[in-house]
Amino acid sequence: MEDEFVAREKKILSILEQEIADGEEMADAVRSIAAELLLKEKGFTPSDIRRNVQFDVHLGSETLRSRVDFIVSVGGKQAMVMKCAAGSLSSRERHVVAAARVAGGQPPLLAVVMDPMSAVVLDVQTGKVIAEGFDAIPTKEQLLKMVSEKELKPYPAEKLDREKRILLAFDAIQCCIPQGADGGVSLADPDHTAK
Repeated sequence: MEDEFVAREKKILSILEQEIADGEEMADAVRSIAAELLLKEKGFTPSDIRRNVQFDVHLGSETLRSRVDFIVSVGGKQAMVMKCAAGSLSSRERHVVAAARVAGGQPPLLAVVMDPMSAVVLDVQTGKVIAEGFDAIPTKEQLLKMVSEKELKPYPAEKLDREKRILLAFDAIQCCIPQGADGGVSLADPDHTAK
């Protein structure tokens, strides 16, 4: 009986390992699509884009790490955070909004979650969907205009711990694609740009 249990456990672990490998492969493909879209179609330069950005999340006496795939800055301000995913985007909307609110400093205007087929653009302050599709991701010119027209407000401090808990809960259940072995970059590293 125990041999049957061990065999079943090995089979489950093998399936999970393959799922993680497949997910990471898909995430890499989505990241490549996103980088190409931002650089070739949306008019951003490599210096506007920070990739694979890791940041500390302080909650009580604990410090944990989280990450986003891209932080796009224009006019000297963080303007857009992006996470890439495989599968249902609607289940990842709340995750990317929490990440944008927590990722350090002034929250950006927009949060974007995308897969190989589509993208969802969200307002970071309200958490509401603004638009869907790759065309909905603003160009550099559009984003500059948005940043100049809308006041970027700090997220209310009394609500920030809740956002941290939401972000860490999503990270813990691995709602998004595993990070892979390539690590990330610190928000303190201003020279880490898209290549």
